[in-house]
Amino acid sequence: MISYEQALNYIHARKAHSAKPGLHRIAALLEQLGNPQKGLPFLHIAGTNGKGSTATMLASVLQAAGYKVGCFTSPFIYDFRERFAINGRLISEEQLARLAVQVQAAEQTLTREGMEPLTEFEVVTAIGFLYFKEENCDITVLEVGLGGRFDATNIIDQPLLSVLCSISLDHTEFLGDTIEQIAFEKAGIIKKNCPVVLYNRNPADAIDVIRAQCIAKNAPLTMGEQPKEISLHEDGSTFLYKGTSYSLSLRGEHQIYNAITAIEALYQIRNQFPFTEEQLQKGLQQAHIPARLECIHSEPFIFIDGGHNREGIDALVKAMDTIDALKEPVVIFGMMRDKPYQYAVQKLAMRAKAFLAVQPPLPRAMTAFDLKNMADLFCDDCTACDSYSQAAKLAKEKCNRSILVAGSLYLTGDMAKELKKLF
Repeated sequence: MISYEQALNYIHARKAHSAKPGLHRIAALLEQLGNPQKGLPFLHIAGTNGKGSTATMLASVLQAAGYKVGCFTSPFIYDFRERFAINGRLISEEQLARLAVQVQAAEQTLTREGMEPLTEFEVVTAIGFLYFKEENCDITVLEVGLGGRFDATNIIDQPLLSVLCSISLDHTEFLGDTIEQIAFEKAGIIKKNCPVVLYNRNPADAIDVIRAQCIAKNAPLTMGEQPKEISLHEDGSTFLYKGTSYSLSLRGEHQIYNAITAIEALYQIRNQFPFTEEQLQKGLQQAHIPARLECIHSEPFIFIDGGHNREGIDALVKAMDTIDALKEPVVIFGMMRDKPYQYAVQKLAMRAKAFLAVQPPLPRAMTAFDLKNMADLFCDDCTACDSYSQAAKLAKEKCNRSILVAGSLYLTGDMAKELKKLF
């Protein structure tokens, strides 16, 4: 038996991507492990933005309805084990280590047979399948890692439902540099005769690609309607949909449209997994996901958001313009250089009381100095911080009402820990 730390070292030693995209490695690995994914009922979730929130809402409602619900999501924010949860409870360190040993043994067999190394996400996906099978989940909400067509999660046979969330430009080096190309990759999770639910605010070009794939695979397509009576505030939001009132603790208008996607998905599986309207309302209200305009403190308000592409930044900016507690915050910002950092800096700095730039500890991160220089054009009070702790201390000094940590999911967890030390 290995320790939890040794298991994490084994997992993180893998490369993030392979030079040979495809499902052949995960298929061979799962065959060695007895194909634990077989026979499990899945809801399969893909998209550029919103898939984690939508997956969390789906799992929360099904849990409220009394089912044992597995939820496989990525990335993690505070704890690696967030990737594997059942009814909101994370996998234990001991169980994760034990399952990692099984995967490692299977990998060693495949390596001796000449197969190229597994990626980190393939190992993580295999652990997830073993866990949800071992725990005999009634249903598992399965979030795609990257893209869809060649994503390791796409090894599953026929899910109950395929859900496609918001689609926009991101990871263009892997998925293509047009909306149509990216939509095609996401649509790779659509299976023959399997119902599809699509987020209803997608670009027309993306919808056209999805619709064509649904027709080709005889997959019935559903899109949500428009909500009514929207109200946004620092505690969440309320809205009316098809005559029923709902409230969310998740913040921002975009979360309402994610909720509509979840509602339509749940109605598609209601015959197999019955629930009441009250359970639907309760589950949506209780859904919580880290670093999606998460409020970790009040007086002052401290918000954490990991939006890192144009659509994610636009959603954050819209929330800043409509939620009173988010107006003129002290912004702590860091971002990768392969993301739209110039766009993000301009949008956030011009709305900030003060702008504190930090550099996440990754080679592809923008330097705090470069981010500060860009922000100087839009905000009068900008600082390049040497560390997360310095940024937290400065934010406390400069803050009147709110602090916003934004720009990268690689930043949010550690920055939140620094701020919690001071408040």
